[in-house]
Amino acid sequence: MGTCFHRQRGMTVVETLLTLFVMSVLAVVLISRYERLTSEAQEAALRTGLVNIRQSIELFKMLNNRNPEDINELLENEVMLPARIGKEGPTGSIFVHKYLMLQATDAKGNIIDPFGNPFSYDAWRGEVKSTTKGYEAW
Repeated sequence: MGTCFHRQRGMTVVETLLTLFVMSVLAVVLISRYERLTSEAQEAALRTGLVNIRQSIELFKMLNNRNPEDINELLENEVMLPARIGKEGPTGSIFVHKYLMLQATDAKGNIIDPFGNPFSYDAWRGEVKSTTKGYEAW
């Protein structure tokens, strides 16, 4: 009876190092791309959030002849508007909503931006800005 010995071939040290190097390069590329995409998404969310808050402030000012004392007032107060305005005036159903809906807030109840920092609000001017470093001028 003859026995057959099968030679099993394993990876050499060079092949193992090459595999680890390629995997490391891919990981670095994917992580940096993920971080960039996350940053771009946060910036887009900040732009949208600022537009929504600023439009809510303008609507509040038009209907109340004053700026809100605090941007949280936009979350607390409701606005009633007709669904359609025709030549004869308002027609159709009335909808009631908050001036500003569903915003992320911190433990103190301050509205926060996508980076987790509270917005800065100047009630005298009716201006809202981000307090996140690098985005204050948006």
